[in-house]
Amino acid sequence: MSLSSVAVVVLLVFGVGVELVCCIGVLVMRGAYDKLHYTGPAAIFGPSAIAAAIVVRESFSQAGVKAILAALLLIVANPVVTHATGRALYIRQRDHLEPDEGTR
Repeated sequence: MSLSSVAVVVLLVFGVGVELVCCIGVLVMRGAYDKLHYTGPAAIFGPSAIAAAIVVRESFSQAGVKAILAALLLIVANPVVTHATGRALYIRQRDHLEPDEGTR
């Protein structure tokens, strides 16, 4: 087994492991805000490790470039989607976006 094959296996195991732990975290957590914390690693570390494994295996071919672009899209889009989800949850719980009268 070559060194690159070992690197691919290690990166894939790490990436899939991160995704699995994050999925379990989303299932176990009770509150929606707590569940949002598990979307970060699932959208950053998992796809990055899997994309790196593809690049190590395929080099910078069409598959490698597509894997990098997909990982970058997830990394860039995750904070936006997480913020929008948290904001929508806040508005849904309080029926408005403005702070309460007593907190001003």
